[in-house]
Amino acid sequence: MGIREIEDRNQMRELMRKKAAELRMKRLETKTEITKMTKDKLAEIAKKHGVIIALDPDMQEAVEEIRKRYNIPKERIIKEQITEESVLKRGKKVQLDRLGMLAYQRVMLEKQETGGLLTIPDIFDRVNTGVLQGNITMEDVEKAVKMLKRNKIIPEIRTLESGVLIASFFPVQYTKDQASILNLVKDDGVINTGDVCKELNWTVERAERALQNLVDTRVARIMETFRTGKRYFFPSLKLKK
Repeated sequence: MGIREIEDRNQMRELMRKKAAELRMKRLETKTEITKMTKDKLAEIAKKHGVIIALDPDMQEAVEEIRKRYNIPKERIIKEQITEESVLKRGKKVQLDRLGMLAYQRVMLEKQETGGLLTIPDIFDRVNTGVLQGNITMEDVEKAVKMLKRNKIIPEIRTLESGVLIASFFPVQYTKDQASILNLVKDDGVINTGDVCKELNWTVERAERALQNLVDTRVARIMETFRTGKRYFFPSLKLKK
């Protein structure tokens, strides 16, 4: 298999992933579906994503029980469904708090794909849809994400040594070793064990342990071909061209 064919396949997978994520967003963002959620469904989402969708006022007791069961902070209870239209006040002015919550809702749906670690351009891609296209800027999104952190809805924002700003939407505690690897990831989002060992003067065992932990939290994915061997891909850290 040639390099071009591999690249084409990877691009196709990425397009399919984005389309699947978009469909999931639309399904969960349909209010009629959300308000009909059962207690078991609420618990399933709480366990999987660390948030509670509490739109139905008749389920407050169930919501509180689930919140305590999974130790979910009150800040992570979504009490209102945010739509693209509701982000714009009078159809023009961007409400940063609502833009942040729209981003939060959408990233929540992709926890399994991203691990909840995203750059500002990645977050922008997830909300620059529908009526918001052309009405929001990257700066708006950055301010909205910082507001989420200030309001304790997301746990962390950090700037990598490359200058890239990344936000953690879920409470994953990165070790010093994992943070060191994140700082090494290049523009193409790919790194291998040899790169880590060389740059950080680590043993192979130490490098692979930290890399595997990042795979386990869905921040990295393993890519392996006969030509390149085993590499680690960080989709959310790949810079867009």
